[in-house]
Order: sequence, then structure tokens, then C-alpha cells
Amino acid sequence: MDIWLVLYWSGPIGVGIFLVCLASMILLISKADEIGKRTKAFAKEKGLEKK
Repeated sequence: MDIWLVLYWSGPIGVGIFLVCLASMILLISKADEIGKRTKAFAKEKGLEKK
């Protein structure tokens, strides 16, 4: 029963896993946003944007 308290969300391991997943999700979203902005800028530079 003690291992359940360690692995549960309120335990240190559960909180650590949550924070790692949250940080990786934020990182991936920011990278996707940056790639999207670069793609739009490249299309605008080449005159490929939709009208």
C-alpha cells in the first residue's frame, strides 16, 4: 500500500512525471508554432500564399 502513495499523482514521482510531460508538450507546441511561422514567411517570400 505504501508504493501506491509514492506512485500516485500527489506523490513525488507522479508530480515529476506530470511536470516532464507538461514541459515536453509546451516545447513541442512552441516548435510547431515556429515551424508554421517560418513556412508562412517562406511562402510569402516566394509568392506562394493563397489569395
